[in-house]
Amino acid sequence: MSERELASARSFWKRRELRAGRRSRYVEVKEVSLETVTADAIENGLVDEIVAMLGTGKEADVYLGLWNEAPLVLKVYRLHRTPHKKKAVMGYAVDRMGAIAAREFTILQKAYRAGVPVPTPARRVDNMFTMRFLGGEAKAPLLKDVELDRPEEVAKHAIDLVERLLEAFIVHGDLSQYNLLYWNDRLFVIDFPQAVDFSSNVDRHIRLEEAKPLLLRDLENLGSYFAKYGVQLSAEGEYHRLLTKIEC
Repeated sequence: MSERELASARSFWKRRELRAGRRSRYVEVKEVSLETVTADAIENGLVDEIVAMLGTGKEADVYLGLWNEAPLVLKVYRLHRTPHKKKAVMGYAVDRMGAIAAREFTILQKAYRAGVPVPTPARRVDNMFTMRFLGGEAKAPLLKDVELDRPEEVAKHAIDLVERLLEAFIVHGDLSQYNLLYWNDRLFVIDFPQAVDFSSNVDRHIRLEEAKPLLLRDLENLGSYFAKYGVQLSAEGEYHRLLTKIEC
């Protein structure tokens, strides 16, 4: 049996064990290797191979993968540990992390269909999903790592991006220079786990009220970033202008 077949077999039994505990919110946390992630992603038809890790966050890891020789970004939500002392070796079950991944992927799809500049969503399985890789030989840089030549234009683009998200009934909730990519003189927004979707007619008012302080925080983050370039961006002013548009 080849190494790839062995990895796939291990992946199968790992998932079977995890799914056996789907009725429980928590499962025992086990370290997941790159080999296991690769086997999972390949077996589920998300990528043909994983080339490298692009980054790691509080809840998810991001990889560069290939599908039919084309680069894709693979985001994998981990079965991370809970903060509770009694459950120090316990983590959320695969269904829980799958639900979080599904929610982010759905919001990414809504933003993309509304014309918001985001990485094109591709496919999701359980706690993993793929999207377009932005960049050339290297990944597109985060806004925080770019020295802007025309900061006023980029600031206007950033506000326009927030407005276009609102028109799609989405508030990012954690927008800053750390989750905006700058590529080919354009901004692209990434990472939506904290986003609020208030598109439902059933509870739109309630969800919008939840989103309002997050919207203001997003605008304040942008204002603080562009202030270092001497660009005056009134978070309060933009906040009230945008609310007028969506509340009418």
